Amino acid sequence: MSMWDNRKTKYWLSLFLLIFVILLRTDWWRTLPFHHKNVLTVGVFSDSYWNQQNGNQHKFIDSMIRKYEERNPNIRVVYEKGILKEDYSEWLAEQIIQGTAPDVFIVLPDDSNMLSDIGALKNLDSIIERDAAFDPGKYYEAAYAGGESDGIRYSLPVECAPDLMFVNRTILENEGIDLPDASWTWDDFYDICKKVTKDTDGNGTIDQAGVVDYSWEEAFASNNVTLFDKERMESNFTDEKVYNALMFLDQLDVLNRGTGSADISFERGNVAFQPMNFSSYRTYLSNPVHASRYADFDWDYLTMPAGPDGDNASLLELISVAMYSGTPMEDEAWEFMKMLTCDEEVQAEIFKFSEGISVCRDVTEAELIKENEIRLGGIASPNIEALEYTMQKAFFTQRFSGFNEAVSAVDAAVNEILKSDANIRMEQVIQARNINNFLKTINN
Repeated sequence: MSMWDNRKTKYWLSLFLLIFVILLRTDWWRTLPFHHKNVLTVGVFSDSYWNQQNGNQHKFIDSMIRKYEERNPNIRVVYEKGILKEDYSEWLAEQIIQGTAPDVFIVLPDDSNMLSDIGALKNLDSIIERDAAFDPGKYYEAAYAGGESDGIRYSLPVECAPDLMFVNRTILENEGIDLPDASWTWDDFYDICKKVTKDTDGNGTIDQAGVVDYSWEEAFASNNVTLFDKERMESNFTDEKVYNALMFLDQLDVLNRGTGSADISFERGNVAFQPMNFSSYRTYLSNPVHASRYADFDWDYLTMPAGPDGDNASLLELISVAMYSGTPMEDEAWEFMKMLTCDEEVQAEIFKFSEGISVCRDVTEAELIKENEIRLGGIASPNIEALEYTMQKAFFTQRFSGFNEAVSAVDAAVNEILKSDANIRMEQVIQARNINNFLKTINN
């Protein structure tokens, strides 16, 4: 063979090897029809649902996938990396339209109803009935309930965080006030706020307040208000429960008038109460800069105070996982969903990589006790009981198309009522008409 022939052979061999390596690294062969049965595709976003810059979301899903593949060596799990939460809904919609939807995907709260309405979500009821090993009792009831729509189960909960009432224990102790118990009421809440709201330095300006950031959403939730009738697409804004909540908010508003704006804040230590999502609480504890802001006073969390028509209920933030209705890998997808949502090892890693909490009761209680023991030098905090009580009463609000816009309309209506001196019942009727007209425009 001539030298020219040897060079040609080496050239083509090198080119072949280069192309082979490139194609191997891009997993092209997994797109072939015969290989589909071995590939499970997953839809996830890469950043934190809780809007924290932790950079760990991909670590959680990667860790989970490794465990899944170890237990299922004939399955390879793949997902598209680098999708941000703000782009995720659009990306998922495009995949569904193009017929390339993942077999399993994370569902954001605002998308669940839309996805079920267009038939993209698999009805899980028959799958659950066939699986004797599946135990819904592992989940917090409120988290598990969030996966149903119109009596049909479409998803399983992955991660959650309830709203709680955070309390400055130092203020209460200095004022000789006992810490409220788990079943405290609006009356208890108002009485404490009234006692602690004062001018402590005698300069004529209130510099210690009872509460900040307590909004109509917390008041409505704890007074058993069902704000929207999804079937008729109308608000229940004229309901008596809404009236009682507005009256209570007005009382608090009057109490807070005269406070020194920017100088009054929970982190400055001069406010007794502030509602906060539990994910924010965990973020503050894990971040030395944030934690240092709260170092000058003792603080903890409580249940939300109950309204006269309600309970110590609070809103629950929740992300879920669902199965694509057209997946050819139903069994594999279901095993993935179960492992992600109720495997204790997997769920425990939420506390390592995220700011939410596990949707499994036993996991959350065990992991929070560990966190508290580390934080408090070996002494477990008693607030685990408050969280457990809160999760018993918490609920997830099902969204609908235009939900966020409708909430904004209610927010504007409540603000208008609270800054007006007009009769609240009359204002309810006027604002209800405005909200309902708005609901008609966003659903036409």
